[in-house]
Amino acid sequence: MEGSNVAGGVKKEAVDAAAQGTPLLRAGGVVKKEPVDEPTDAGKDELRHEEAEASAAKRRREEESGDEAVGVGRKKRQRVVAEGLSLGRERKRDADPATRRTTTGADATAAAIVPQCRCSMLLSMPPLQRLLDACRDVFKGTPTPPSSIIVPFICRLMGRIGPHDVGLMDDLDYFHRMNAAARQTPPIITCKTIYSCSNFTIAVFFLPQRAVMPLHDHPGMTVFSKVLIGSTHVEAYDWLRPRVSGQGSPAAMLAEKVLDHNVTAASDAWVLFPDTGGNMHRFVVDGHCAFLDVLTPPYAPAEQRSCTYYEDLPYDELDPCAVSSGLTEAQRRRQLAWLREVPQPKDLRIANLPYQGPKIF
Repeated sequence: MEGSNVAGGVKKEAVDAAAQGTPLLRAGGVVKKEPVDEPTDAGKDELRHEEAEASAAKRRREEESGDEAVGVGRKKRQRVVAEGLSLGRERKRDADPATRRTTTGADATAAAIVPQCRCSMLLSMPPLQRLLDACRDVFKGTPTPPSSIIVPFICRLMGRIGPHDVGLMDDLDYFHRMNAAARQTPPIITCKTIYSCSNFTIAVFFLPQRAVMPLHDHPGMTVFSKVLIGSTHVEAYDWLRPRVSGQGSPAAMLAEKVLDHNVTAASDAWVLFPDTGGNMHRFVVDGHCAFLDVLTPPYAPAEQRSCTYYEDLPYDELDPCAVSSGLTEAQRRRQLAWLREVPQPKDLRIANLPYQGPKIF
């Protein structure tokens, strides 16, 4: 009985000690408490400081996680993937070989202003949002063409966008009904501006059966294009350099045809630049066709960036002998034509519709 009481007492004391965080030592059958050093005031302050830092770090992680999920937070996040840019450095500009150049100081400067970001943030976004954020980061609204680092990067982002990503599939029935009602008149081309600012514009164009987007230019602009639905035949020209004027009034100027082929939804995005790549182009479609455009900087009449329309005339039609002496042998072997400025065609009908596709931020 006595042994039970002793054991019970030892057990109770052990429980009390454990509750107080005090270790026990057994010496000669007697349980003794080992004294524990109490933390000093300085130690307590250090513990409180560490706890405060841990709490602040936890709050920062929660806020960052919330920003990524909702897409809000800082006014302007930098969202360009470092992996995409490093691949872009290895590629040349997709244009006339005569305009290709190596990555020199201009490209290095462009690489410096293109920020890097967390890949997981960009890859978790819808394709259209990725394109918009990249355009915000890299296009500054200057007439200087984007560098050979940026061009393939934007093309790859556009290549990941399909009709559903811009709400096109929901609009197809409307397009068909609108043009069926006017089948005997020129088809109506529709334009939906997805986003526009002083630095760039993102828009979708829909061309119904037998529609023609007449020959027009993009002064001082770089334009990225990607077919989303159907196919189109593209003819594109660049001015011959140095400029060669023909006879007549209004005067025509000599241009070289640089594109003359079909482009489909399976084709890659292509680019035209202020002086190369087919800055003046025409689209002709047999069936329905829709394509996505990114224009930088956008049209701006106040800044001498108005759309001009042209007619193309065969090279032999305007007395080539008068100018042939000024052409090099290489130029004479090219596919040349005279381009003459004309008013906007009367049968050109373009309807601007509001964008109602997936939301962008």
